[in-house]
Amino acid sequence: MCTAISSKGARHLFGRTLDLEFSYGESVTVTPRDFSFKYIYESTPPRRLAMIGTAHLSDGVPLYYDAVNEAGIAAAALRFPELAVYHGFTQGKHNVASFELIPWLLGQCGSLKDARSLLERTNVTPHSFSESLTATPLHWLISDKSASIAVEPTENGLVIYDAPFGVLTNAPEFPVHSENAERYLSEKRLPGEFCSQARFVRAAYANLHTQKGQTEAEQISGFFHVLDSVSQPKGCSLSSDGKPVCTVYASCADTQSGDYYFTTYGCRRIRRVSLTDAAKQSSSLSVFPMDAQEDILNLNSHGQG
Repeated sequence: MCTAISSKGARHLFGRTLDLEFSYGESVTVTPRDFSFKYIYESTPPRRLAMIGTAHLSDGVPLYYDAVNEAGIAAAALRFPELAVYHGFTQGKHNVASFELIPWLLGQCGSLKDARSLLERTNVTPHSFSESLTATPLHWLISDKSASIAVEPTENGLVIYDAPFGVLTNAPEFPVHSENAERYLSEKRLPGEFCSQARFVRAAYANLHTQKGQTEAEQISGFFHVLDSVSQPKGCSLSSDGKPVCTVYASCADTQSGDYYFTTYGCRRIRRVSLTDAAKQSSSLSVFPMDAQEDILNLNSHGQG
């Protein structure tokens, strides 16, 4: 139960909420240009771009939930239960596992046009990362400052949709979300539930109407307010096995500067990690823990009474 949003203004901002029953120990992770991903079928692309985003690290490999590369392309993976269809090795296609897709795309694509062209020749395979980290049913929102696309693995292979709202949630299929959003937004009424379709509509409305702000701080703050319209307080919705779900983290990437901002359920302070030149050229991953301890400013200690 997650939501991804692309917002175009003075800055192109891209981010998401991750809504789960618990944290997997995520970290903000910078992958430098020289880091070598070992793909199941694909060889390492000749062009390698640095990226920053939130990942779960397993055996030294970043499994990205969302990321942006140094060229300004951003991607987020969201759960697509019961609808994602992965296929075995397909001759004549690039064969990429679901957990490989974000680094494989962002590691070599310099524009959304490049990404779309590559995806049209790609097959997503059902391979798991490990026995304990089995393949998750996913679909993806991919954006740059020009536009957004939604990418869904189906019985007929990858299907690519233009995503003019710049929004993606979970099931059902993207065309159903778009049709539903058009209906609600034309009537200027918003659903209040936490289900995927309701979050899609609220995110689309907030993304269209929230004032972008003038300064960097105003724009970043405004983006997090848009994410607040779909954030999940713990206990308001339950997972399929009855456990309370919450927004584990929310993120916002400035795709042009490479600055990556985030909050966590336990700490609402906005924090920033930058995709610096040093990090791009490093010989190893740069990892920043997502501190979950609340940071409350005590005004009394600042001489206010």
